Amino acid sequence: MNTIGATIRRLRRWRGLTIEQAAGLAGITKGYLSKIENGRVAVDKRSTLVAIADALRVSLVDITGDGLEIRDPEADSTVPAIRAALLDSDFDDSPARGELSALVAEAQLVAAMRQANQVAETGRRLPPLITALHTHTRQAEALRALVSVAHTTSLLVKGLGAPDLAWIAADRGHEAAERLGDPHWIALAAFARTQAHAGLGAHRRAGTIARNALEIVPDDAVDVRGALTLTTALTDSVVGSDPSAALDEAEGLVAHVEDGNRHHLLFTAPNVVLWRMATALEQGDYARAATLAESIHPTELEINSRRTTYFIDYARALWGLRRPDEEVVALLTQAEKLGPVRTRSNAFVREIVSTMVERARHQAVAREARGLASRMGLLKAG
Repeated sequence: MNTIGATIRRLRRWRGLTIEQAAGLAGITKGYLSKIENGRVAVDKRSTLVAIADALRVSLVDITGDGLEIRDPEADSTVPAIRAALLDSDFDDSPARGELSALVAEAQLVAAMRQANQVAETGRRLPPLITALHTHTRQAEALRALVSVAHTTSLLVKGLGAPDLAWIAADRGHEAAERLGDPHWIALAAFARTQAHAGLGAHRRAGTIARNALEIVPDDAVDVRGALTLTTALTDSVVGSDPSAALDEAEGLVAHVEDGNRHHLLFTAPNVVLWRMATALEQGDYARAATLAESIHPTELEINSRRTTYFIDYARALWGLRRPDEEVVALLTQAEKLGPVRTRSNAFVREIVSTMVERARHQAVAREARGLASRMGLLKAG
C-alpha cells in the first residue's frame, strides 16, 4: 500500500533520523508517528503534515505526492501545456490574438467549468486563453480577465498535484492586478495567492497575504473581503490560533452579499458553514464538524466543487469520531462521483482509504475501500 505514512518513514530514514528524533522535531509523540508510519492511523490535520515536513526538512509535496501519479490521464495531460503557456507569456507588447470580448466570456466559462469539476476540459481550454489574454494587456478588461483566469488556473493545477505551478499562476494574476492598479482586483488576486501558498504548506505566509489584502479591499467588495476573512480563519486554525472571530465576521458579511459567486468565490452562508467545518477539523473537533455538516444540505452549496469538499470533510469528521466504515465510505463514494480528481487526489481521503484497507475490519467495506484505493493508484500492481 502506497501511503503517506510509508513515504514519511522512507524520508525519515533518508534523513538518518530515529522515530523519536523526528517526532520530537515535529512536536508529536513517538507513538503517534509510529502509528502514522505503519498505516495504523491517518494523518487528519494540515498542521500535522506541515510539522512533519518541517521536521524532515522536505516540502509538503514530498510527503503528499508530486503530481506524477496518474489519477485522471486526461486531466493530468493538460498540465504541461498550462505550464508552457504561463512560462511563455508575458506582458510585453505583442500582436493581439482573438477578440477580447470573446476571451473575456471564455474566462468566465472556464471558471464555471472548474467549479463544476470539469477538470480535463478546463485544463484543455486554459493554455490558449492564457496566451491570447496576454496579447491584450493594454486594456483593463483583459487584465481583469487575467486575474480571473489566474485564479482558475491556480486552483486547477493545485488540485492536479502541481502546487509550484499554482503559485506561478497566482503570481501572474497578482502582476495583472498590480498593473490594473485597482484595490478590488489586487485583493481578489491576493485570494488566489493565499490558496497557492497554503497548497505549499506556507500557511503563515498565506495568512499574512490575506490580512494585507484586507487592509486595501474596498467596502463594496464584500465577497472578496469575506473570502479573505475565511482564509485568515483557516490559516489561524492551522497555526494554532483561534479562528472564531474571523468566522463570525465572515458570517456577518455574508448577509450583505447579493451575488456570492460574482468572482467565482461562492461566498454564501452555506459555504461559510463549510469553512467552519474545515477549521473544526483542523482543531480536531470532529463532533463540531459533523454537527455543522448536518446543519446544511449539499445542494445548498450550488457548485459541484464545493459539494465534493462537503462530502470529503463530512467523511473526515465521521472518521475522526470512529463511526462505522460503511458511513465513511458512503460519503467518500458520493464525493468521488461528483469530483473524481478532487477526491482521489485529496491527501486526507487517501490517508483514510489507505488506513481503512490496511485495517480491513469488515470484508464488505474493505471491498469498497479497495475499489477507492485502486482508483487512487494506492494499491501496488500484482
